Amino acid sequence: MIKIAKVYFRFGTMDSSKTARLVMDAHEYTQKGEFVLPIKPVIDTRSKKGLIESRVGISTRCLDLEQDYNIYNHVKDLKLNQGIEVSCVLIDEAQFLTMAQVIQLRLVADNLDIPVMCYGLKSDFRGNLFAGSKALFEYANRFEEIKTTCRVEGCKKKAMFNVRYDKNGNPTFSGEQVKLGDTKQEDEGTEYYIVKCSSHFLADYVKFEEENAK
Repeated sequence: MIKIAKVYFRFGTMDSSKTARLVMDAHEYTQKGEFVLPIKPVIDTRSKKGLIESRVGISTRCLDLEQDYNIYNHVKDLKLNQGIEVSCVLIDEAQFLTMAQVIQLRLVADNLDIPVMCYGLKSDFRGNLFAGSKALFEYANRFEEIKTTCRVEGCKKKAMFNVRYDKNGNPTFSGEQVKLGDTKQEDEGTEYYIVKCSSHFLADYVKFEEENAK
């Protein structure tokens, strides 16, 4: 049976160990003596430059990706000009990819026969798809939801949304789509996120709409 390289999109909420899985995948390849290419969009500034870091304390070196950088040309150069046999391309924070870069990743799989594994958020704090996530749902071959549970005390439902909290500790549904933050309030007066199931997300949304309609 002929194996065909594919583009995988492994998506989940914040705090669902997406980055940890990527780092462990990278480690598994390198333990076998294979070359992998971890990539991280530069818009994610929570990790140090040239490094993908998980909240659990593990990390791997990476290529920092600018929005206008052509991933396909980079991987093609590694394989055809430098003679490097790339076993896999790993993308962290894939929701920040551009449409063009997602298409480039599909070309990596189709033309260079190299599998691509993308890890990222499905939707923003309003529940809307990120541009990169939307493109991946359109162009990827395989999809896997990385699951975790709602962080509301006593709730055991699957977390589906990332609820943004303002500086006063209240759920908010207004503001810029991209605003980096942690899943807990690091300092007083900073914004943060809490992952919730659909029931608790919608309860917050309805309350926010009612209060802002007054």
